[in-house]
Amino acid sequence: MQSGRRYRFGFSSVTSRGGAIIRLLPVISALSGCVTDAELLAENSRIALQTTETRAARELNCPQAKAEIVTKKEVPGQPLGELYSEYGIRVNGCGRAVFYDIECRDQKICAVREKPTLD
Repeated sequence: MQSGRRYRFGFSSVTSRGGAIIRLLPVISALSGCVTDAELLAENSRIALQTTETRAARELNCPQAKAEIVTKKEVPGQPLGELYSEYGIRVNGCGRAVFYDIECRDQKICAVREKPTLD
């Protein structure tokens, strides 16, 4: 004999015990994809440096421009709380230096948040 109520959802039915498991699935799947702040910063740093060097080479008219990360942190996004990486990057090239604030949402896309400041 089976205990618990049965609920009908479309073509299938679920017991109240099964419903509890189904309600936990989003939580379990979200937790299984978690990475630490350090891991996320390391994953995004490569594309942040590449994005910055490309932009600085164009703006400074200096193909030899080299970028280095000066500051980095994880920032909780709004409203869902998705983390993103934020970097302060210094670029040196052709006798000049420039600083950029970079924001990376994932390993493929980074954007310059503010206009660069010259050193």
